[in-house]
Amino acid sequence: MSIQNFESMKDEGRRTKRAVSPFRAVSFVHPSYFAFRTLHHDQSGSISLATVFALLLLTMLLGMVINVGRQVDNKIKLQNAADAATYSGGVVLARGMNSLAFSNHMLCEVFALTAFMREARDRHAEPLVPEILTAWNTIGPILARSGFDKFDRAGAAIPQKTPLEQEMVRTYSEWMAASSELLLPVLEEILAQEMIPQFQRDAVQAIPVMAQRAAASIAEQQTASRSSYNVRQGPISGVLWRTLVDPVGGSQSESSRTTLPAVDPQVELSVQAQARKQRDSFATHYLSLWNERILLWFDHWPQGEAKMSQFGQLWRGFTCAQLKQLLQEYPDRNLPHMIREAPPPPGSANAWLEQDYEFVGVAYRQKMPALMPRLFTDSLQAGNQAFAQGMLFVPRARPVDVAWYTRDGNRYWSFVYDGAPQSWDLWNQNWTFQLTPATAQSIPAILSQQPQTPFVAAGVQSQQMPNLSSVSPAAVRQVTTH
Repeated sequence: MSIQNFESMKDEGRRTKRAVSPFRAVSFVHPSYFAFRTLHHDQSGSISLATVFALLLLTMLLGMVINVGRQVDNKIKLQNAADAATYSGGVVLARGMNSLAFSNHMLCEVFALTAFMREARDRHAEPLVPEILTAWNTIGPILARSGFDKFDRAGAAIPQKTPLEQEMVRTYSEWMAASSELLLPVLEEILAQEMIPQFQRDAVQAIPVMAQRAAASIAEQQTASRSSYNVRQGPISGVLWRTLVDPVGGSQSESSRTTLPAVDPQVELSVQAQARKQRDSFATHYLSLWNERILLWFDHWPQGEAKMSQFGQLWRGFTCAQLKQLLQEYPDRNLPHMIREAPPPPGSANAWLEQDYEFVGVAYRQKMPALMPRLFTDSLQAGNQAFAQGMLFVPRARPVDVAWYTRDGNRYWSFVYDGAPQSWDLWNQNWTFQLTPATAQSIPAILSQQPQTPFVAAGVQSQQMPNLSSVSPAAVRQVTTH
C-alpha cells in the first residue's frame, strides 16, 4: 500500500467519525482499561483453580473418613479385647473352683486310703480267718453224710478248698502289708501337715491373681500390629473387676471376702460342722469303693473264690473302724473348703449371683490421636474403654438323646439328659464361665475407677477416667453392645 492511499484512508475515517458523532469531545482512557476489558475473553487456567478447591475438599473428606475408620477399628479391637479378657480371666476362676472341688475329693480319698492302709499294716482280719475255716472243715464231713447229692459233693469239696482260701488270705495280707510300708507314711504325712487344706488356702489367694494376669495378657494380644499410631497410642490393657468395684485379686476386699466364693472351715466356724459331716460321708464312700474293687475275689461270684473265709466282710469292718478312728483324730483339721453361701430361692437369686459370681472385664487404651488434630478434634477427654460381663456358674443338665416309650397304646418321647452333677457346691467339678448381658448395677462406678493393677500399662494407669457417677445403670445398658 502506498503512502498516498494510506493518507486518503485516514482522511476518509475522520470524515466518517464527524458524520456519526456531531460532538467533538476530548477524553483520556487509562491503558489498563483495555487489558481488563479483554480479560474475560482469556479462559486458560480456570480448571486449575477449581481443582485446588476440589482437592482441598476431598482431602478434608478423606481425613474425616480415615479418622472415623480408625475410631471404629479401635472400638472393635477394644470390645474384642474386653470380651476375650473377661472370658479368659473367668475361665481361670472356673478352673480354680474345679481345683478346689477336686482337692476336696482328694482329701476324702486320702482319709479312705489311710484307713485302708492302716488295716493293711495292723492285719486285724487275718487272724480270725483260720477259726472260720476250721469251722468249715468241721461241718464238711457232716454235709457229706446228708444223703443229698448237692450237699454230699459240697461236703467233700470243703476240706479241699479251705487250704486254698487260707493261702489267698495270707497272700492278700502280705501284698497289702508291703503296700502299706510304702504308702502309709506318705498318707500320714499329708494329713499331719494338712497339705491339702494348705494347698486350697494358697489356691484361693493365687487364682484371682492368675485370672487378673490372664485378662491383662489376652487383652494386650488384641493390640494387633505395631504401627506408628499403635506405638503412640500404646497397648490395650485388660482388668477383670468384681462387682464390689474392686479388681479381682485386689487388696481392698480380697482379705475380707475372697474372689472365689469359698470359705475355710478352720476360719469360718459356722460351716465347720457341715464340712466335717460332708468329709466323713465322702471318705466313707471312697473307702467303700476301694474295698469293692480290691476285695473282688473275696466277695462276688464268679470271681469270689474265697467267700467261705468271710475275709471280705471282716476287712470291711476293720477298715471302717480304722476310718472312724482316723476321722476322730482330726475333728477340726483337714476339713474341706465349703461354698460361701447356699443358693437362695429362685426369686431372690439375682443380687446373690451379682455379688459373688458375676464379673466385669474392662479394656483400656490411651486416647487415639487424630489424623488432622487441628481440623478434627475429639470432644471426649477420657481414655478409650470397652467392657463386658460374665458369670461363674454350674450348668444345668443338657439333653443328649431322645427316648421313646409307649403308654396306653400311645407313643411318647422325652429328652435324655447327661449325668453331670447339678449341685452348686465345692464337690462339683463342672464349674464353667460364659459371657452374659452387662446388667451389673456397679458398671458406671467400675468404669470411673482407675485401673491400679500391676499388669496394666503405665500410660493407662495415669490416663483420665470418665466421670459416670451421675449415670444410671439403665443408661449404660442403652449404649452397651451386650
